[in-house]
Amino acid sequence: MSYGFINASEFSFNTLLLMDRWLIRHISGNKDPEFRRHFGIALAGNPAVYWYAVNVCPEAEPAYRQLLAAAPKKLSAEEIRANEVWVLDAIDWAVVYAYPELTDSLPYVRDWDPARLLELADFKDKAVLDIGSGTGRLALAAAPLAMYVYASEPTVRFREYLKDKLKRLNIQNVYVIDGTIESLPFPDGSFDIVMSGHVIGDDYEAECREMGRVTKPGGWIVDCPGEDDRPNTEGMSSEMRDLGFSGSQYKSKNGGDVYRYRKQKPL
Repeated sequence: MSYGFINASEFSFNTLLLMDRWLIRHISGNKDPEFRRHFGIALAGNPAVYWYAVNVCPEAEPAYRQLLAAAPKKLSAEEIRANEVWVLDAIDWAVVYAYPELTDSLPYVRDWDPARLLELADFKDKAVLDIGSGTGRLALAAAPLAMYVYASEPTVRFREYLKDKLKRLNIQNVYVIDGTIESLPFPDGSFDIVMSGHVIGDDYEAECREMGRVTKPGGWIVDCPGEDDRPNTEGMSSEMRDLGFSGSQYKSKNGGDVYRYRKQKPL
């Protein structure tokens, strides 16, 4: 599935040389047969990318080796490029991880209003964790009110980009760390507010359980996506509802429907 973040034909397949272990591992786990066929051909035409992937992420080497072995031989440069573009379009979500400045220019970040987060909980003097912080959309919205914000982000380029942004903006109460929603590097009950956006969804129950673990009793777990230009005909997420979240919907300035979720941890 492409999110329409990029024009894939404008990007080199060498973009994968900018990706770190977390991204390489996620890409290797794609089981879609069509994706695997295109990706194998693209890898066969780019031995440097293959070498980089299996050395940066050794646990993914068997998957990448299988893709390479299944790729047809003696394809033209044009055929290889067509497969490269197909793959880059399919993993546009990963391509933007390699170019953080591009992420900040995307409508779902650029057009988002911080008030959409701040009306979901009282951030005044609170200890806050932002999971999958990216370029800091949520963390920077909370920082002026919060006591402090930990911005957990698994990709190196986003972490370094966000550190530079915080320095440039002279924001001193946001701390950038490495971490994923599956395994947060904090003790139980560390934060008053634990928030995310565009992160929950691979394993709703496990992810929300881990978010709840690091939330203080009486604290809030918040999921606050950015702007969207797509209509939502399905309504509130049944998975989030079944996990006890309440939902609120608003019409995005870009014409789409945005659902936000929150849940208070019992005292």
